[in-house]
Amino acid sequence: MSSCITLKPSVLFLLLTLCGSPFPQHLLADNIISDKRKAIHINTPVETLEEETNSTPAETTEEIWERWFALYAQEELDDNADSWEDMHDALQETIAKPLNINAATCEQLEALPFLNSIQANDIVNYIRRYGAMKSKKELVAITSLDEYRRRLLECFITIGEAKAPTTAFPEKKHHQYTNELTTFVQIPTYTRKGYNDKYYGPKYKHWLKYTFSCDKSIKFGITASQDAGEPFFSRYNNKGYDYYSAYLLIDNLGPVKRLAVGRYKFSSGLGLVVNQGFNLGKMMMTQTFATPSKNVIKQHSSRSEQNYMQGVAASLKISKSLIFNAFISYKHLDATLNDDGSVATITTSGYHRTEKEIEKRNNTAMSTAGAHIAFDLASLHVGVTAVATHYNRPLVPNTSAIYRLIYPQGNDFFNASIDYSVTRRRLTFSGETATNRKGKIATLNSLSYYLTPHLSLTLIHRYFSYLYHSPHSNSFSDGGKTQNESGVFLGLWWETKGGLVVDGYLDIAYFAFPRYKVSASAYSLDTYLSAKKRIDKWTMVAKYRMRRRQKDFTLDNKQKTLAWETTHRTTIGGEWNSGKWYSDFTATATVHCFDTISRGALLSNETGLNTKRFSIAATLKYFSTNDYDSRLYSNERSPLYTFHMPAYYGNGMRYALITKWKPWQGATLTAKAGTTRYFDRDTIGSGAEQIDESSQCDIELQINIKL
Repeated sequence: MSSCITLKPSVLFLLLTLCGSPFPQHLLADNIISDKRKAIHINTPVETLEEETNSTPAETTEEIWERWFALYAQEELDDNADSWEDMHDALQETIAKPLNINAATCEQLEALPFLNSIQANDIVNYIRRYGAMKSKKELVAITSLDEYRRRLLECFITIGEAKAPTTAFPEKKHHQYTNELTTFVQIPTYTRKGYNDKYYGPKYKHWLKYTFSCDKSIKFGITASQDAGEPFFSRYNNKGYDYYSAYLLIDNLGPVKRLAVGRYKFSSGLGLVVNQGFNLGKMMMTQTFATPSKNVIKQHSSRSEQNYMQGVAASLKISKSLIFNAFISYKHLDATLNDDGSVATITTSGYHRTEKEIEKRNNTAMSTAGAHIAFDLASLHVGVTAVATHYNRPLVPNTSAIYRLIYPQGNDFFNASIDYSVTRRRLTFSGETATNRKGKIATLNSLSYYLTPHLSLTLIHRYFSYLYHSPHSNSFSDGGKTQNESGVFLGLWWETKGGLVVDGYLDIAYFAFPRYKVSASAYSLDTYLSAKKRIDKWTMVAKYRMRRRQKDFTLDNKQKTLAWETTHRTTIGGEWNSGKWYSDFTATATVHCFDTISRGALLSNETGLNTKRFSIAATLKYFSTNDYDSRLYSNERSPLYTFHMPAYYGNGMRYALITKWKPWQGATLTAKAGTTRYFDRDTIGSGAEQIDESSQCDIELQINIKL
């Protein structure tokens, strides 16, 4: 008589994982996912799941992702503010037109900055094996998704048909057209000093944005924007808005996977040669691995006047595993010129308010052409990029300061790279190695390992020669440039059985050549640790960051030496959410140590109500810092496609009220009023931006219509 012992699939998976199982993981995952799917479909009627999904409170599409975004942005805003603002706009566009999870590709899912390549592949493979998802609640079957990212993903997806149209012009009688128009105006109740004698335009900021799409395969958009102080149909501007931008994007047009005309963004690899997408900060790297970009061509739909191409770009699908991308671009830049007409510096503010700012407008041209070919086969990816750039005026920076000696010079630049990635079970290795026309090297390599579905480690090494130049690079770094840096980053992400999510990192960097305010080779040290926990209606967050950098310090005998500048920053917060009502409280403290010790603190509370047609939120903040070095950042609810996270320093309060009303389906009216009042000064700002009051109040109005 024989006996047989039967192990549950989940127990078998655990034992094999601990023993380092050589068995294919997908066979084990099949059993676990199947068990979960049975529980979802058998124990809960599909109709009930669909009803729950459709009745999800408004907080899932606004508060959740805004809180997540603020959690990371407010710590790294100093390093790359433009990238975070672009990311904010792109995420709001995805919210407005969510992804159909049943037709989404790995590339589309990886474009969401909180998902890594393993999670994106798990989602696609799940749908491929078991068919279309019936409800967002099925995401619990994806074991590599923790609860926090699962809730985030629900904000950006919808449950639709399993297959999307295969061509840009599908053969069907009824096309799905979408029109969206957004207008915005900001009205200050104060007047800055520059409007008396320097600024040529009115004090109002306003913009409009229109988007047309057909079957999600054809997309056209136009943006027109006017900054406060810029002339509008007057003086040096008879064209109305100061900034116009338009694009046309067509997907799946025969062998053309994507075609972009007008203004677009192009990215490849890990950004060592060209990256006009997101530069994910260090905190994001603990949960999103550094993998080569597969979303090579995107539309430029934001109001940013930098970081885009202008011309034509195309992505050709040569075979199932081979894709060829190419682009050509010509655009004008703002620049400060030397007496001989060469370029001293390229300016990126985008302001054209005064005579000097208008003189710099579009006085320099940049021509760029490049190509990227990518080979993808199962878990292997290899790509090659080449980009050539020409300026019609030579770059001749002022090299009187030693740190400017390594600034790029000349008219012509050429960069080439190879990017690569391999995914094997729970292990991912990726990187990119690039060179310029002088043979100088930049390389970035990442190794990520899932010890379990709830514990991962990420190791990133980078080396950027101080003579490596690339006009379009934007990659992972500590100093903000893909130049003059080498370093090692170690990140950890862990979700406990009780739902506690812990992530942190340690980053050490070395800068071989002098930099601004650093007259010799120097080091930096950056550490971060955070913990998040959801308990019923509460979400609790605690985080700590210490950043140390070597800077010039002047001794009593007026000699310079290097000394450590250290900044400690601690945040504790909690959010209560009942579905309709919510309240969020955050306390942040900072200590800055260099020649003196300065301290700062910020207390913030936001309370709001959400219904299907109406929402209102009130914000109250109190801040007190010794100086600008101890400044603090805090996110604030704003109208669509606007990003508000200013630096608070000094002593004062901030209070704001925002309300949204949907009078009918497809229309949203938004109004916001916010005031910052200082207790330690009689004027705000300096120079032309000075306000001769101790407070400033702005009123913002927006209309958004979708048809």
